Amino acid sequence: MYETTYHRAGSVAEASDLMSKADDGKVLGGGQTLLPTMKQRLAAPSDLVDVTKVA
Repeated sequence: MYETTYHRAGSVAEASDLMSKADDGKVLGGGQTLLPTMKQRLAAPSDLVDVTKVA
């Protein structure tokens, strides 16, 4: 199983900081095919940054 770290950003600055620190980070914002792609083991990002709570 691939190891992925989940982060929920509270601001644009925090999301930007998390993405800059990630080796292979991906942004989650809803309505994406990333999670099904990960389940099929076609993608294995090091970090997921959730921006759904960012105003």
